[in-house]
Amino acid sequence: MRDVFVAGIKTTRFSRDMATPLERVAAEAVIGAIRDADIDHRRVQEIYVSHMSQGEVAGQRVLRELGFPEIPVTNVENACAGGGAALRQAWMAVGSGMVDTALVLGMEKLAAPGLLSIAVPSYEDHIGQILPGSYALAGARHMAEHGSTQRDLAWIAAKNRTNGVKNVRAMFQKACTVDEVLASRPIAGSLTLLQCCSPATGAAAVILVGGDAAKTIGHRMPRVLACGLASKIQWGQPEDLTIYRPTHRAAKAAYDYAGVSPEDIDVIELHDAFSIGELLHYEGLMLCKRGEAASLVRQQATALGGRIPVNPSGGLLARGHPVGATGVVQIVELVEQLRGTSPHNQVQGARVALAQAQGGTGAGAGAATVSILSN
Repeated sequence: MRDVFVAGIKTTRFSRDMATPLERVAAEAVIGAIRDADIDHRRVQEIYVSHMSQGEVAGQRVLRELGFPEIPVTNVENACAGGGAALRQAWMAVGSGMVDTALVLGMEKLAAPGLLSIAVPSYEDHIGQILPGSYALAGARHMAEHGSTQRDLAWIAAKNRTNGVKNVRAMFQKACTVDEVLASRPIAGSLTLLQCCSPATGAAAVILVGGDAAKTIGHRMPRVLACGLASKIQWGQPEDLTIYRPTHRAAKAAYDYAGVSPEDIDVIELHDAFSIGELLHYEGLMLCKRGEAASLVRQQATALGGRIPVNPSGGLLARGHPVGATGVVQIVELVEQLRGTSPHNQVQGARVALAQAQGGTGAGAGAATVSILSN
């Protein structure tokens, strides 16, 4: 495949806004990314739109308001991994030479306070195996098998929520301590309120270019080295709750294609919907050996100024979780890091960055994406 670059980015602020029309929320991101790329919107040849609960042909509904020509629009639903999956589709389209310019849009709007509309509940929903409980079970198993502790998980939440203080786009801009995290309201097992993300309304967009289109961009453009995608499709099989295998498989595919190793990564934005998720993804991304994630916490290796800063934006815990937009937001955050223009918590000298997202029902079905970018 030929080189693919990120030419333009934009993300909205995230909130509990239920009043603003989806079209207006998404338009802010689309227009901003096109302006950042400094291109005519008519140069965009294909569009990939990630959302989970916004109805039929949601992408087309948004884009018809913006004067786009009659170009292909693909709507992507892969739960919380949808944004990363949409990016991968656009990366392959530009990298293969099918198109020179593609737009990736991620968007989500709350349907009710704290909820997204789900037309067809999954089997797991019916039997009560919903995500907080599944994550809590994973945390209990990791603590039992590998010696991680409730304070380790609380440190991750405190780190990310404190990182979010400087992020004006985040829903929550309030620092907290480990003790405050532990003292917050219990949700499931050892997980407390401050260890759980909040659904959000928001949108993000990126412009990918390659070939002749890349030659016309006059500013610094990070390159997309690889986009890995792996799925979880199983039922009735023994499962190790202490690792999310799609993350491991997607990471291996991305590292192999990009020709880099975990030691090469300078900054990471990953899926911390719950604090235990970040801990497990340390191992899934091979930042450490199996069972050793707590050592990264205790060394503060993933804090700002540490060996491998994770979620300097504040992650989902501080930023909020606009499901279909989350994977695209991560790319915006990392492009700013690689450009050296992050408006909050710039990681000095960042040259290689990684984004990871996961989505699914909590048991039996899911997906993960891992994308690697570089200067």
